[in-house]
Amino acid sequence: MKWRSILPDSPELDVKEDLKHAVSYGAFRIGEQAVYLSGREYLPLQAVKQAKLYASRLNSHGCCGLSIPVWYVLLYHGGETPRKLLTETKEKAETVLAAITEKRPEIEVLG
Repeated sequence: MKWRSILPDSPELDVKEDLKHAVSYGAFRIGEQAVYLSGREYLPLQAVKQAKLYASRLNSHGCCGLSIPVWYVLLYHGGETPRKLLTETKEKAETVLAAITEKRPEIEVLG
């Protein structure tokens, strides 16, 4: 199965080499050219315009009704909905955001 961009109008990338050096952050990987998502999809880093850290909670739907705190890195790419990268802690989210902005310093980090 071939990797495909989540943005239909973006130029196709040669992801084979980029994937070899991409760093894994759980459910996704970050390479020099793209963020690689589950389902063999990717978001080209050239398309990312803004990024933001976002705190949230996941409901466990257990007997006690507990919710688990999580952090997302939201990537705004000109589409209608930002892509959410789920992390377990604020520190990991900050690490992911730093990895992305290191590769593309022109990305605006929203407060």
